[in-house]
Amino acid sequence: MLRRAALFGAFCALVVCARVIGSGTVALRSAEAHVSAGEHHAAAIAYGSAIRMYLPGSPIGRHASEGLLALADRARSAGEADEHRFCLEELRSGWLAVRSTWQPGASWIAEAERQLVPAMVGDGRAAWPDPALSPADREAEVRAVLASRDDPALGWVLAMAVGYLLWLGGATLAIWRGIPAADGQPTRWKTVFTFGAVSAGGYLLWLLALARA
Repeated sequence: MLRRAALFGAFCALVVCARVIGSGTVALRSAEAHVSAGEHHAAAIAYGSAIRMYLPGSPIGRHASEGLLALADRARSAGEADEHRFCLEELRSGWLAVRSTWQPGASWIAEAERQLVPAMVGDGRAAWPDPALSPADREAEVRAVLASRDDPALGWVLAMAVGYLLWLGGATLAIWRGIPAADGQPTRWKTVFTFGAVSAGGYLLWLLALARA
């Protein structure tokens, strides 16, 4: 039983990893194609999508981050202030979007913020930060806003993981142990209801933790 459950879990993890890597690779190749075609804004969006397909150990996020910084440099050299800022914001938001119990890509976020601060403070068209403030005060206000992140609550993140495992594990055991493999054998309804209740409880825990995390 434990062996089958472990194999099932390993298979599910393999499917998820393959799906994430595949989607990230498609987004990265799409971004590179847009760059070759001179479609820089579309390339920045695709690079951001590639970052959001994060998987520990995968080089996709690094390649996409390097691509966004290169696009930001190009936009700055071309005098395209809005595009320059968009690339940096896409880099920062892409990595922030994949945080869970830890924050991956912290160095990329720091680099994006390092370039965003002067870009935001030096934008003479912007009404925020208040143009009446001194440059130092405007910079301090921007830094404070960039530093204020609503990081997930670790306890609820762990509860979400537990709920997810109970949800899938309970449903799997209800099927494997409660429903007979051969015709003519009786359905073990007590087992089905027991593990079904575990699955339902896990699903409710997952929903609660998802809302609170």
